[in-house]
Amino acid sequence: MLALVVIFSLAVLAVVAAQLKWGNDFVSLYRQDQQPKYDGEMPHVGVILSLRGADPYLEDCLRGLMSLDYAGHEIRIIIDSDVDPAFEIVQRICDQMSAINVTIELLDLCQETSSLKNSALIQGINGCSSQCEAFAWLDSDTVPYHAWLTDLVTPLLSDEVGASCGIRWYAPPNQSIANYVRHLWNSAAVVQMVAFQIGWGGAFAIRKSAIVETNLLSKWARAMTEDTVASDAVLANGKRMAFVAAATMPNSESASLSWCISFVTRQLQVLRYYHRAWTPILLYGIFSTVAVLGCIGATIAAAVEGDLLALGIGAGVLCLFGLTVGWLMRRAEHEIIKRLNGRAIAAPSSIWRLMAAAPITQVVHAIALTRAYLRTTMIWRGIRYRVRSGMDVTRENYAPYVPETDTVKHSL
Repeated sequence: MLALVVIFSLAVLAVVAAQLKWGNDFVSLYRQDQQPKYDGEMPHVGVILSLRGADPYLEDCLRGLMSLDYAGHEIRIIIDSDVDPAFEIVQRICDQMSAINVTIELLDLCQETSSLKNSALIQGINGCSSQCEAFAWLDSDTVPYHAWLTDLVTPLLSDEVGASCGIRWYAPPNQSIANYVRHLWNSAAVVQMVAFQIGWGGAFAIRKSAIVETNLLSKWARAMTEDTVASDAVLANGKRMAFVAAATMPNSESASLSWCISFVTRQLQVLRYYHRAWTPILLYGIFSTVAVLGCIGATIAAAVEGDLLALGIGAGVLCLFGLTVGWLMRRAEHEIIKRLNGRAIAAPSSIWRLMAAAPITQVVHAIALTRAYLRTTMIWRGIRYRVRSGMDVTRENYAPYVPETDTVKHSL
């Protein structure tokens, strides 16, 4: 039993080393000096918001979007249908804000070979004026601050950068285990997203030239997601993704464990279909799951057999794993809170709750990884898609959005 515990313990230490490397690179984003202000004329930008359903923070999203401190931009809001609950909200906020650079239109549903969001982005970008030199988009649970668009677009002024994005960060006030599982999984995911250049569509900007050079609209027309496809296309075009620390977008919604599994499965599915990082992330996911759960099992077996040395080694390594995860999380939270200057983020997490959630998160990840590898369908906002391959997608149904009666309030 001692030999088995030692083998799994060494594997867990390798996982810890990888997390430390990626965690340090992630934290360095926030410790760098803020990007210098550009004194020249900024490019004209088309901003797209696609809506299906009214997420809890939609009103805040719209107010932020219509209060951007950016000279040359136009906003196109594409709504799923005129009976969608978001339709009335958008019209009301536009009237209240006296918005003059906002166009509201309904989604053209004729395209059945991509997700509705991709269809909306294609429609929105094609509808923007010829002045646009770049495009940006966001999700309805993103709440833009005044300089949001400036921060996203500024990296595009570098010839090395093809696209830029913000960072998704969950910070719910409710300290349930499910919320900690999502928080912990996402925190591990975003450091990998930075490490492997996987863009996030909740706050994304891209050069118009990059869209043309990579034939991106054609790719979107046959794909399930936009951000993973765009970031992979940018890398294939010899450019890099820029991750904007200032555009870290906190999300304070709550989640359930079942929602976590569905969410993680969908994230991994689109990675499998559309990004070159799928293989290393798949292998790392399998290795880390076997390492942690194997170490737990071997340590329990050592306790049953009364092998105190093996028990001590296994328990010590598992404690080190939990403490490292908790420390990296708290360190990242500290830097994020400092950079965002108190902008809508909860208090730092409890290390003890993080340690308790760590093995559950590993199990959720293992379940989602298996589902992502085996599934050929995807359900997204009530719409079912058949995905035969990354670029062979069929929308199988459609109905206007009907709000769920779930007691846990979260975006879909």
